[in-house]
Formats: sequence, structure tokens, C-alpha cells
Amino acid sequence: MSETLPITEARAKFGSLVRRTAHARERITITDHGQPAAVFINPSELAELEERVLELEEQLAVSRYRSEKEAGTFVGVPHDEVGKLLGLEGE
Repeated sequence: MSETLPITEARAKFGSLVRRTAHARERITITDHGQPAAVFINPSELAELEERVLELEEQLAVSRYRSEKEAGTFVGVPHDEVGKLLGLEGE
């Protein structure tokens, strides 16, 4: 379930909106001058979404690597350069 409220109304209902988000997993959009300004989302749901984004980014990276390797256009980064990029130089 989702609800949209102007910031003035959300301010008056802040506590109940937070509880609804936490317990009912509702997403509540807060608007400022009619434009979306913030969204209340359950922390567990946010963690799930962030994890899914990471999974999709990994899948995309692997897909790009395979496509570039197959096309002969893949350019790797030398091991010592990776160390420098990660700040591991001299370790």
C-alpha cells in the first residue's frame, strides 16, 4: 500500500506514519509544493532493495565482461595498477 501526503500533513502525523511504515511495510511519499520530496520505507524493505540492486549490478558487470571478451574488446587492468587504485601500493 502507498500513500502520498503534503509535508504539512505529514508533520502533524509523523509518529503514526513512521509506525505504519515500520509495521505495515507501507511506503509513504511526502510532497513539498506538490512534488515528491521524500519517501518513508521500511528498513527491511530498503535492505532488500539495496541487495537486489547489487545483484543486478553484478549480473550486468559479468554480462558486459562476457560480451567484451567474446568481441575481443575486453581490456583488463594489470595487477599492480589494481593495487595502486585500491591504495595497496607497497604492501
